[in-house]
Amino acid sequence: MKELLIVRDILLTIMQTHLTFSDALKKTIQANNAQSNQGLIRSLTSCELHHHRLLGHVTQRLLPSLTLEDQLVIQVAIGNNVFVRRLPIEEIKSFIKGYLLERGIDPIVIDEVVALAQPGQNLIDKNLKENSITYLGIKYNTPDWLVVMWIKHFGFATTVKILSSSNKPVLQACRTNTLKTTTKAFLNKYPEFVQGPLEDTVIYQVKDPLKNHPAYIDNLIFQQRLAVTDVINLFNFEHVKGEMLLVETRPQALYLELPIYTDQKIKINVVTNSIERKLAMQKSLASFGIQHVTVIESQPQGLITHITKKQDVVMVVPQCSKFDLIRSLPDFFIHFSQAELDQYIDHQKLTLLESSQFVEDGGLFFYGVNTLNNKEGKLLIQEFLEAHPAFKLIHDVQYFPFDQFNTALYVAAMRKQK
Repeated sequence: MKELLIVRDILLTIMQTHLTFSDALKKTIQANNAQSNQGLIRSLTSCELHHHRLLGHVTQRLLPSLTLEDQLVIQVAIGNNVFVRRLPIEEIKSFIKGYLLERGIDPIVIDEVVALAQPGQNLIDKNLKENSITYLGIKYNTPDWLVVMWIKHFGFATTVKILSSSNKPVLQACRTNTLKTTTKAFLNKYPEFVQGPLEDTVIYQVKDPLKNHPAYIDNLIFQQRLAVTDVINLFNFEHVKGEMLLVETRPQALYLELPIYTDQKIKINVVTNSIERKLAMQKSLASFGIQHVTVIESQPQGLITHITKKQDVVMVVPQCSKFDLIRSLPDFFIHFSQAELDQYIDHQKLTLLESSQFVEDGGLFFYGVNTLNNKEGKLLIQEFLEAHPAFKLIHDVQYFPFDQFNTALYVAAMRKQK
């Protein structure tokens, strides 16, 4: 069962060197000359990562004397039998038995492990109280501290919905480039897409990579979270006579959506904090044929150097905990640390403060974070408004990954009083 050992090595690389899932997968497959089995190896690795707490719960409970390396092999094997089922189940059970016998594990314990390596088995210790914090964390592969935080912020029932959505695929939502086509014409030409829940949105419905699709290559579409489009649709920007400012330290697609939505009638200034990101944005804007967008590289503290006048609309998209990516990145919690939250919040406060100085009297001020955390969202905005009474909240909303827009996103819209 060479594949199980390759997956173990991928997992160790992710855990010990902090390479991403994709990079570790590519590196280890190349090192083992296993390109022919890449699909199987990817599935087994993704499965273990999506159920890392659950599978680790089994080995830590029944096989605590094993090394991490050996525990991971057994976790991948059980993951195949319970979830993936790509390798023959009986062969995997025989492998588990032989592997553990070689390591001197008690035959009674081996039989217990092998009995769990069967489709449909409940792998959670029966002594754990159902719906307890630890039970939910293990079942949905989420740290206990985050389960506690979500219950505190959103209540138990909503937290269970959030957790349940974590292992469900993310809708491959796109915004059509209406500068080049109409959504109706696009859907007629490409049956792989269906109409999305919002105007000029489409959903990609096949497994082939979206980025290889001709419509993506030809810039007829771009990926965009549905909730972001919903927010843009809620506000009429026809009143804007001056300029718009987008300040991002979290990469996103608003720099494409805003000029397309406004039919390029408004000058838009985009500030990003990375030269690489600036160059990538400029390349995309040229490919899409978008004009009247200026891209600037600057930290939020340096806005005063580049922006010379107040803006009718200012949008802030700061770096955040990115809990919207839990469903997309199987190794999300391998890399994420609870200690990072305070750093994100400090950065968000600074970005919000610096950007607010460029809002014209009577102008709109937007703040958005792709996450599920009131400390980065509702509570942070409340604190800002208390300290800056010139701004009044006119709309705020928390989107959830289980709702029709399939997005974890908090957005606040404020107006600066004249």
